Amino acid sequence: MGFLIIWTIFTTVFAASADKSEVRLLPKWAWVVLCALLPFFGGLLYLMVGRPLRNNQGPSSGGRGRVIAPDDDPNFLRDISKFMRNKDQDDKDKK
Repeated sequence: MGFLIIWTIFTTVFAASADKSEVRLLPKWAWVVLCALLPFFGGLLYLMVGRPLRNNQGPSSGGRGRVIAPDDDPNFLRDISKFMRNKDQDDKDKK
């Protein structure tokens, strides 16, 4: 019984927090109602066919792209390299 309550809350909140323009098959409000009124099957249907699909677009998609690790991010590597050069130069100037 506890699992069913947790599942219902999770899927209902998950459906409610989704971007309404990315939800598939039914309107967002319909998925929220289905998740709340059909405790197990509504949530299962939402997760299988209603939830937004992840798209691996770059940062130009409004920040909704994939996350890049710092050591794979060329901007981060360039900035840290510039910082280290400046730090080395400052250390030399102090001597």
